[in-house]
Amino acid sequence: MALSLLLAACTSVAPRTQRLTGPGVSPGVWGVLELPHTPGPHAAVILLPGSYGWRGDYAGFAKTFADSGFVALAIDYYAEAGRGDTPAQEQRNWSAWQATVRNAVAYLDTLPQVSSGHIGLVGYSRGAFLATSVAGSLPPIGAVVDYYGGGSDDDPSVEQIPKFPPLLILHGTADAEVSVDLAHRLYDRIKANGGTVEMHLYPGAGHVFNGPWAATYSAPEAADSWMRTISFLREKLAAGQNSH
Repeated sequence: MALSLLLAACTSVAPRTQRLTGPGVSPGVWGVLELPHTPGPHAAVILLPGSYGWRGDYAGFAKTFADSGFVALAIDYYAEAGRGDTPAQEQRNWSAWQATVRNAVAYLDTLPQVSSGHIGLVGYSRGAFLATSVAGSLPPIGAVVDYYGGGSDDDPSVEQIPKFPPLLILHGTADAEVSVDLAHRLYDRIKANGGTVEMHLYPGAGHVFNGPWAATYSAPEAADSWMRTISFLREKLAAGQNSH
């Protein structure tokens, strides 16, 4: 049932992104915001796309999160900073992408529908690297889900790890784009420094195993990872469901 709802949301006509913050916020936050049908305030999630950038499917993901009881914001962090055509340009834009995520967190934390301080980050590939690079420095973040990403030697920094929110890592063992070794390394670094981290590996699964647009998509892994994500976020952000 959960998988059919997710696929239906992703294959329906998705709304375009729009600027959600005013002219005084730079970089601006562009994305799609989806709200639950039940009264709030609710815990919230921010969805961070992979290196390809914005796809309408992410709006579908946000709708499915909202149907599961979360305020969901899928953002396009390339909207103003750009993607970058070379590694040097991408490195230059990294701080702007981080700033966009911070601005998205600040935006959500002001909404009356959101339980203040109870926000999760769900990152896919590059979005997962981005999430782990900023989560330890953002007090409103109460949980992070890392889909086939990983932390570099400095993401998160060792100094941030004691403050790092609970982390769930989901990765395929046959990932040819982001090696599962990075998932193991991130898990070990968080664990060794006293953080809370869970990891589930999918034997034989490749990169973007949960993306209906990808050649590596696998329905069983997509369904399982979705259930794990929702369960993890509900548990870790539960305190935010009924308080503001």
